[in-house]
Amino acid sequence: MKRNIRWGKIITAAALVTSMMFSLTGCGGKTILGNGSELDPDNPVTITVWNYYNGDQLTAFEKLVEEFNSTIGIEKGVVAVTVSQGDIDTLANSLLDSVDGKAGSQEKPTLAAVYAETAYILDKEDALSPLDPYFTEEELGKIVPGFLDEGRFNENNDLLLFPIIKSTELFTANETDWEPFAADTGIAFDSIKTKEDLTAAAKTYYEWTDAQTPDVAEDGKALYGRDSVANYIYLGCYQLGQNMFPIENGKLTVNMNRDAFKTLWDNYYIPFINGYFGAYAKFRSEDAKTGQILALTSSSSSVGYLPSEVTLADDSKHDISIYTAKDLQFANASVDAVVQQGASYCMLKSTPAQEEGAALFLKWFAEPEQNMAFAIESAYSPISLAANTEEAISKAYAGDVSTAKGQNVLNALLISADTFSNGTAYATKPFNGSKEVRTLLGNALNDIATKDRNAVVTAMEAGATREEAVAEFSTDEYFDAWFEDLSAQVTALVEE
Repeated sequence: MKRNIRWGKIITAAALVTSMMFSLTGCGGKTILGNGSELDPDNPVTITVWNYYNGDQLTAFEKLVEEFNSTIGIEKGVVAVTVSQGDIDTLANSLLDSVDGKAGSQEKPTLAAVYAETAYILDKEDALSPLDPYFTEEELGKIVPGFLDEGRFNENNDLLLFPIIKSTELFTANETDWEPFAADTGIAFDSIKTKEDLTAAAKTYYEWTDAQTPDVAEDGKALYGRDSVANYIYLGCYQLGQNMFPIENGKLTVNMNRDAFKTLWDNYYIPFINGYFGAYAKFRSEDAKTGQILALTSSSSSVGYLPSEVTLADDSKHDISIYTAKDLQFANASVDAVVQQGASYCMLKSTPAQEEGAALFLKWFAEPEQNMAFAIESAYSPISLAANTEEAISKAYAGDVSTAKGQNVLNALLISADTFSNGTAYATKPFNGSKEVRTLLGNALNDIATKDRNAVVTAMEAGATREEAVAEFSTDEYFDAWFEDLSAQVTALVEE
């Protein structure tokens, strides 16, 4: 009963966003359910929809699929069958095997949720059907532009990916334990407006915590950590006016800008080797739970996992509240851009009736009633501009705001809505080797920071001061050697 009440509230609120986002009676170059439709209610067509959802998100998705089948589906002659592949990597591998016709592979689906890298491979194999013909310009104009732009990456600029839900990255912090630090130093949240401000604050926090135990040298604490270093690199370069992998007329250029990377280095690697930033467990939310860091950057959809209490090394516990804000930009950022994350749906080539049925499913799922319901239930952002407003989100949200988790999720959704409405939703375009390049870039910065931090700690344990221990790692020559090697590795991957 509680779930039914929640969904009723979400759907009612979503209906207030706009009467209908998409028309189910017409489209651009192809007709859906109009003259010449391939669909026949007396001879329904089956479409298979692969997803990677689990838990409550899978339950919410399957509920909507059932609703589709029992309403517009039965009326027009479409039966949607949903198949969860468990996780996004398993789905991608299974999908590529199906398209390649490998022995033992599953039958190819009609729709599949994938990242752009997988869609890029499928497009090269001529396995995808463009989605543009099924939507009017007016319909597409109601969606956050960046969400659609992610799906246009081939030479024809075809729409090959259609978004359902998205997330971004947010800056969050342990507000409770930040208060005494702010009281002593004057560094309140509103004074941290850029990544450079955060780097400076982290240095002060390390020194402030170190001073609390004057008999123990260099035991200061890290203030901050982040989950995705790759996002930091890609988005950071883009904000600094340097798209690393611009594609024009189907041709890729590698743009590894030294100045942009030095800014990234100075605001991640340098504070990391000094102990101002840290990474200890698998996710930074786990580090926040144990009090090893106070602040972090992570996915907006993961805010519900942030702690409501901290357990310290001596097993003592205390309750905390969470501060949430848009992720910080660099001081000299030239573009107000935010990361967009989350798989979108591609349509595999099939029969005209199946493709029309798949397009109908996407149109129906993108309507405010259904889309808002699934987004809110999943703690993700909806796709339309109209739905990404404080009013729409607040009316639709049915979480228990009397709990820390419920309030944190609502705050994350509201801030995400504001960033998507007022900033540029950015995602890298896929290209040959893009998945491998992304892994290389993220690991390269993270690995050298971790390795050199360990070397600094070892040197301090042997009697060196921190300044002495970091000296060999903080020179321009050391950075340039790393950067030149990284640039060569990236270029080699792209050219393979």
